[in-house]
Amino acid sequence: MDDDVRFARPLMSMTDAARHLGIPQQTFHRWARGYSHGGPLLHVSESESIRQASVPFIALAEAWVLQGLRQAGVKPQKIRPALEKLQNYFGHEYVLVSRELATDGISVLWDFSKTEAGAGLIDGSSGQTVIREIVQDYLTYVGFGADGYPDHLTLKTFEPSNVVVDPYRSSGQPVFKGSGARVSNVAAMLKAGEEPAVVAEEHGISIESVRAAARVLLGRAA
Repeated sequence: MDDDVRFARPLMSMTDAARHLGIPQQTFHRWARGYSHGGPLLHVSESESIRQASVPFIALAEAWVLQGLRQAGVKPQKIRPALEKLQNYFGHEYVLVSRELATDGISVLWDFSKTEAGAGLIDGSSGQTVIREIVQDYLTYVGFGADGYPDHLTLKTFEPSNVVVDPYRSSGQPVFKGSGARVSNVAAMLKAGEEPAVVAEEHGISIESVRAAARVLLGRAA
């Protein structure tokens, strides 16, 4: 995977990745760096500073699906041995972004949670069907290539605007689908004090899309 930009090229810092995905920054950092009793849950690159780009596209997709598992009642701090079970089952290490995760993968996680080694993995109030449905919903935002690995990710945080991360387009930076305008450029103009209507016209996007960029990247209304 060393020559595949999806796996090898860092796109953004962990802080920016958390912001784009709508995941608390500390949570993303824990997933990327690992817990005291286990290694990282995401395939991030080494970096000297948390401000440096260290999150490749594949890790962005992994974090999104892991958030789905978290929302479904699976506890990330307990998931490391379960991921190893899934890696053996699927035959590769990128199990969080397997198409089959929401079907066969959930069954594997469920069965493992009933063993002594998997105790505490799944919240007691979560059922197998509920977990599967939630993870299936999260996976609808992930687009898969012919090789079975993700090749684009739609960012739910910007809805109803359609923002996509495509590692083969715009150097992998999030863009508004249709216009191709980079979300970061829209936010930069707003931060510099430009009027939303001017920003919208400049980038060929709607006012609603401008507001979405402000909400997600600047944490304020436009």
